[in-house]
Amino acid sequence: MRTRVIGIVLMVVGLGVAGWLAAGIAEASSDGRSITGGVLGLVLFSLPFLAVGLYFLLMSKGEVKEQSRADKQRTILNAVTTRGRVSVADLAIECDLTRDQVRDHIYDLIGKDLFRGFVNWDKGELVSAEVVHIKSDTCPNCGGKVELAGKGLVRCPFCGTETYLSPPPKGGAKPAPSAGPGPAPPQKPA
Repeated sequence: MRTRVIGIVLMVVGLGVAGWLAAGIAEASSDGRSITGGVLGLVLFSLPFLAVGLYFLLMSKGEVKEQSRADKQRTILNAVTTRGRVSVADLAIECDLTRDQVRDHIYDLIGKDLFRGFVNWDKGELVSAEVVHIKSDTCPNCGGKVELAGKGLVRCPFCGTETYLSPPPKGGAKPAPSAGPGPAPPQKPA
């Protein structure tokens, strides 16, 4: 976006300088004076502004396209992480994309290691990593089958109990021991 603004400003400055120099050239030619200085000024001062401004303006189109792609990927990632489970068809509608374009965005997110979870292409469904870590699919309150309700959240449709899931420990680390002295670790025989 900044590149586009810079390009427009440079082109306006270049056109302003060109207009000023053209007025000087017109005045000089009507008085019978040499117009060499005006033409040289036009070439040295106006054209570089116009050329660089045009270059920045053309470069900004690529930035706009890349920003649009990033926004669509962000929308897909947010939908999966907040809802937990989302269909490819819903994502296609929300992002105004085809199913193949959604698939390409998902593969790009996986390649960037931003998407955690799994994709069931047969069902056309994306599932966040939190679903994989559900230990039990029963409600701790009434014993009913719970459903994924959002990022790190399962809800029982029968009693309304919401259970918040904690992410698994990183690197398979064990939880910290409780306070107080514990038994001494076994010694290796020498």
